[in-house]
Amino acid sequence: MPEASSLKAWTYFLVRYVPDTAREEFLNLGLFLHNAEEQFLDCLFADDFRRLKRFHPQADFCFLRELQSYFEQQIQEHESNLEGYLQEMQESFSNLIQLTPPRPLLTAEPQAELERLFETYVGKRLVVFPAADTRMRIKQRLVEALRRAMVFNEKRFEKHIPAEPWTEKGDPFHFDFGYRPRLSAGKPNGHLKLIHALSLRRDHDLAHVLANTLRYVRRKEPAELTALVEGLPAPGDKTASHSYRLLMDAEVTLQPLSEVEAFAASVSKELQSHASAS
Repeated sequence: MPEASSLKAWTYFLVRYVPDTAREEFLNLGLFLHNAEEQFLDCLFADDFRRLKRFHPQADFCFLRELQSYFEQQIQEHESNLEGYLQEMQESFSNLIQLTPPRPLLTAEPQAELERLFETYVGKRLVVFPAADTRMRIKQRLVEALRRAMVFNEKRFEKHIPAEPWTEKGDPFHFDFGYRPRLSAGKPNGHLKLIHALSLRRDHDLAHVLANTLRYVRRKEPAELTALVEGLPAPGDKTASHSYRLLMDAEVTLQPLSEVEAFAASVSKELQSHASAS
């Protein structure tokens, strides 16, 4: 059982299928899990519709099968204002698809909790959980590893760092995390180290933004950027391969998700060296 100090306040929203609003009968289709502090929103939707076929045989199952990928994309597009997006859904989804009011919970393991809630309120999935190939899931895996390495709440470890000081006023882009390790005792802080999560396959445009923004940063000071990604491109995946080349050409260090624990430990070691030198 997680320690009480590691528990964080989250909210979840059930997604209901309501074919006839007058009869007020519904079937739970999925849910959203949200944490405002960590700027996190993820979703999980049914991929087994046998129960729904009995409940409403006339349902548009092609539409329903696309809900998981559709909402993953919507979360990505609304990342800068997840609270606003949730509010918008609550206000506008009032017919066939409805969102319940937020429900609170405490958890230290959001991905496991998302699966548990899904089984409780929706049921089993044919595929237990979608792959960790969205930016949100990659970022959350990174956050969990940083927490275990005692890094995430370290005061020298900065979060949601605006690019504006290096680029131009009004630039909306933010790096996920960053820090400045001390090179050695008696010397000034080391150069800037930035961290950002993305999917090589899904976030091709973001790879462009990262590469270009890093060039602006380096015009003003030495900086390194580590991009946490789902893994190396699969053979034949042209989009992921192009994202990979973009980042490599910009001298971005790629860190596969499979090595996230070792990466978090290396950040912890650098920050501890900083503290001992202070």
